[in-house]
Amino acid sequence: MALSYDFQFLSDKLLSLGAICSAAELQGMYCGLLAGGQSWDEDKWFGHAREFADLTHFDPSEEQKAVLLFVYESSREGLMSDDFSFQPLLPADECPVEDRARELGAWCRGFLHGFGASGVTKDTKLSAEVAEVLRDMAQICSAVRTVEEEENETDADLLELIEYLRAGVLTVYSEMNGASDSSATDGAQSIH
Repeated sequence: MALSYDFQFLSDKLLSLGAICSAAELQGMYCGLLAGGQSWDEDKWFGHAREFADLTHFDPSEEQKAVLLFVYESSREGLMSDDFSFQPLLPADECPVEDRARELGAWCRGFLHGFGASGVTKDTKLSAEVAEVLRDMAQICSAVRTVEEEENETDADLLELIEYLRAGVLTVYSEMNGASDSSATDGAQSIH
């Protein structure tokens, strides 16, 4: 089965499998776990994703495993890329702003869930920049309702927010995983 790193394609695949989350929320969850430093084996990643997507009520098929692990592998490769090419898995620019904003909120909810499940505790020391990105993601989740109600929200505003999210995720991932590239962290102190 050939898979494509495309929001609609992967969301349709997840829906056909009976998943309760979109591709955006699933990728957000994976990215949160990765940013929090999780380095599980493939079976553990698959099992966690099955639970998150509520796909544990039947024996997993090869298609189910392939889709869930494809989203994981694509996310991991994007975050680990030296060229900072990571992109959140969101609807195409041609989709209505309201749909894209809703999925951006779902992506952030997934990330916060994954980050919280990664083993990070209240005693984990976070840099001010990481804490700010996490707070901003929580605000994005709650602001989605406002975006859906406001007609003056523009594509440019949403694109700016998505770019901020992309850069913020790379910063959190870099700092929490001890990356030494100062351009990824903007000079912030790394956490080990």
